[in-house]
Amino acid sequence: MYTFSVLKCVSLLPPGRKLEEKQMNEKIGLRAFSTLLAVMLVSVVAVPAVSAEAQTTTGVDLEQYTIPELKMDRSIETIAISGMLSLQEEPGKAESGIYGIPFGSIVVHAADGITRVFDKDGDQLLSVSDERSEKIPTPAGVEKPCTWVHQIPDDSRAYYRGDTIFVLNPAGELILLIINEDTTSKPCPESTRGWTGRDWLESAEDYLNGITEYTAYWTVPSAPPSLEVGEMIYLFNVIQGDTPSRYLLQPVIRYNPQQQRWEGQAWGCDPDGPDLIGSTIVLNTGDTMKGRIYWDGVRSLWIVSQEDCTTGQSSVVAPDSIQPQSNCLVACALEGWYVDDNTDVPGDTNFYSMSYKAYGIPMTNVYLNPWYSSFAPQEIMGQCFVEIIQNPYQVKLHTAN
Repeated sequence: MYTFSVLKCVSLLPPGRKLEEKQMNEKIGLRAFSTLLAVMLVSVVAVPAVSAEAQTTTGVDLEQYTIPELKMDRSIETIAISGMLSLQEEPGKAESGIYGIPFGSIVVHAADGITRVFDKDGDQLLSVSDERSEKIPTPAGVEKPCTWVHQIPDDSRAYYRGDTIFVLNPAGELILLIINEDTTSKPCPESTRGWTGRDWLESAEDYLNGITEYTAYWTVPSAPPSLEVGEMIYLFNVIQGDTPSRYLLQPVIRYNPQQQRWEGQAWGCDPDGPDLIGSTIVLNTGDTMKGRIYWDGVRSLWIVSQEDCTTGQSSVVAPDSIQPQSNCLVACALEGWYVDDNTDVPGDTNFYSMSYKAYGIPMTNVYLNPWYSSFAPQEIMGQCFVEIIQNPYQVKLHTAN
């Protein structure tokens, strides 16, 4: 059985969203992430197999998952796809926005810009061009090829080991393996700093030590009057770590201009690598949302849950990508992609009944501060106002609508 080691993908530029700004008591409005990602080309006909590192996580011994030899098939044509990779019983394009792959798939992101998908036996199924595939604006402020966004079942859990992600079902079976191969010589999907068409427009936020739970309720606002295809609006509460990466845990609602509707999703966003998201739920203006992010100490992972309390639908993702730590950013925020005037932003959003805990104990040192983009169009920002109604429990994000 062949094995190859899992190498760590290292960001070569400081992402620097706002930690330094707080330390210097400055707010300069940078809200996108500047990162470099790296992947390693799988360049031989028979790719050596992967063996998990000898680590045990609360009863989950990842070393038990022996990966078969991956056999590249050079006769497979490299294609472009328009939807994120999603585990499906029937592979192939299942519906708008997703591309189905079978349970047990092994996904390899390679430095040549090709994402290769293998089945559980190691036979190659797909060869997909990252560059030619549709790009997805993620709520981490990073635009990625759809091949780098993975939709996984709500009841699954994801364990990060180096640049490999093991996704298990409730029975402990390996249903997806994601390998981000790294030669440290080629940047991965592009990210940017400042306003280049994407930014948090307004937020209320603080930095906290040791937070393990952040819950927020809000009402789905009125839709943007004329958001166009290619533009995007996100609303969410978030915990963002700092070590080993600035990973974001986000229960998100977004306005989808193609479908002309609000949608809810739980996101685990890695500015330096692949993203994981839960199921997509359809929302209506006026629905009550509950975004909850909490650390499950028994299983040693985060649960990110976006629940529509009006309909009972929910979306969940459960990664162990970061540990509880100091200097975590917590915020409720409005994010815009390629918005250029007030017809592109939603109505006011009221976040309320927000709670913050450290291992079950309410945190009393939370003090939210308003933040505004310095780079978004002035027409939009002139109408934005962060109203902190009851600090830190209720905040209204005002827009022109």
